[in-house]
Amino acid sequence: MTKEEQLSIINDTIKKTKYNLKPLGYNLVFWGVLIITMSLFHYFFPQIVQFTYYSSLIYWVAIPLLGMVYTTYYNINSGNKLGYETQLGRVIRIIWAVFGLSWISIVVLNLLHDSNPVQDILFLLSTVLIMSGLIIRFKPVTFGGVGLLIFTIYTYYVPDINFLLVNVVGITFGMLIPGLALYLLKKDE
Repeated sequence: MTKEEQLSIINDTIKKTKYNLKPLGYNLVFWGVLIITMSLFHYFFPQIVQFTYYSSLIYWVAIPLLGMVYTTYYNINSGNKLGYETQLGRVIRIIWAVFGLSWISIVVLNLLHDSNPVQDILFLLSTVLIMSGLIIRFKPVTFGGVGLLIFTIYTYYVPDINFLLVNVVGITFGMLIPGLALYLLKKDE
């Protein structure tokens, strides 16, 4: 087998894996829509979300935990329908599982220190998006992660910025748009 044939096989495998990772695109769209909706609802109706001292915390933890349960169920079903798991798919699954555990840790640590976890979560999310995009060689996800990283760094220099609006803008460009691009990917690309 020649070097060119070997490279062709590797590239074809990556293309097939990228297409098989359409559930990742669905996950990015799901989470993008969920976080944007939650952020906008909180922004426009703070009196409902911040009804008590802990209601905002419950709002921002309970709904994402339910989302994690749903996406885990969705991903298990998607994997069962596919019938097999590629190494790249396994790597992506592990990276996002670690993200989920890290998210929970960040929320707990910030709760204990009475600080806002948004910047930490967005920074972690941006790095996971960059890694995922680079691993599957899908530029929109990589660029979305880089854009979210730049946007997150910007928030450190503008501390008075409204984090709910930061979520809306950052998640739209970091997750929603790249997720749509991956989900709508055609099989022959």
